[in-house]
Amino acid sequence: MLFYSKQDKAILLFHRILPERDPLWDPIDPSLFERTLKYMQKNFHVITLDELLFEKNIHSSKPLAALTFDDGYRDFMDHAIPIMDAAKMKASMFLVTDCIDKGMPTWTYIVDHIFANSVKMEWTGFDPSGLPDEYRKMKWATREEKVNYCRKFKQYIKWIPSTERDSIISSLLENFNDVQYPPGMMMSWEEVRQVQAAGFGIGSHSVTHPSLGTIRDVDNIRFELTESAGRIKTETGVNPAIFSYPVGSYDERVKNIAREVGYKAALAVNYKMYDPAKQDLYEIPRIELYNESWLKTRMRINGTFNYLKKIFK
Repeated sequence: MLFYSKQDKAILLFHRILPERDPLWDPIDPSLFERTLKYMQKNFHVITLDELLFEKNIHSSKPLAALTFDDGYRDFMDHAIPIMDAAKMKASMFLVTDCIDKGMPTWTYIVDHIFANSVKMEWTGFDPSGLPDEYRKMKWATREEKVNYCRKFKQYIKWIPSTERDSIISSLLENFNDVQYPPGMMMSWEEVRQVQAAGFGIGSHSVTHPSLGTIRDVDNIRFELTESAGRIKTETGVNPAIFSYPVGSYDERVKNIAREVGYKAALAVNYKMYDPAKQDLYEIPRIELYNESWLKTRMRINGTFNYLKKIFK
């Protein structure tokens, strides 16, 4: 049963497809991704994101859907593309250009990786007095305790002012300096061009993956949107038409700047279907999927999960 109307469109959001498990940010297992695409084939007409957003004359007996990926991790090539090729589907990948340039993952991944992999059990050299009481504990007795702290703390720092978050991350990197990052996590620009040549869309996901709605200086917001588009244009020859808000953070200022600098549309998260008659092109909702049970994944896609949240909230 689908809990939405025929005009609603399902835009799915993925990040990583990988058989390896992670205690803090678990990638979607390839078997679950494959099962998800088979479900989409049966219940939706899956087209490219550009077609879904901008083509007016696509008619189908099934609801329309599109696939999107954020960040630019290389497992997109290793694990996601082979499964999409078998299903004859394409997706759009939204790149954090600084991560592609430097071959380093996003700060959100780095925070998780530090807490999950550092052997140090104390955060020194940082004054926690400005943090809420629940985050002031800088020493942990067990790895599990430290990981549980990170789960909540990372969500907190996503929404604080960007200058405060940058200071916290700098302190984390300085203190937990025993952590190594796996090489080759991000696509290179040559691999981005290969993905583009294979028919997959390329869009912008900012320069440094900030929570844009928390940035006070509009010039910094404008830099994140324009510089990322410029890097993509330089490396691929194509000016990206669509922007994806990092961590789903935006406000009216961010939407207006995205429009002003030339993007045709911008993607949020919002966990619901996209109805062009009700939502504007600079606040397009997507349904993010996780490495969960098949029941929960299906409930997210077909709208049951969101429907039940509305009833029981």
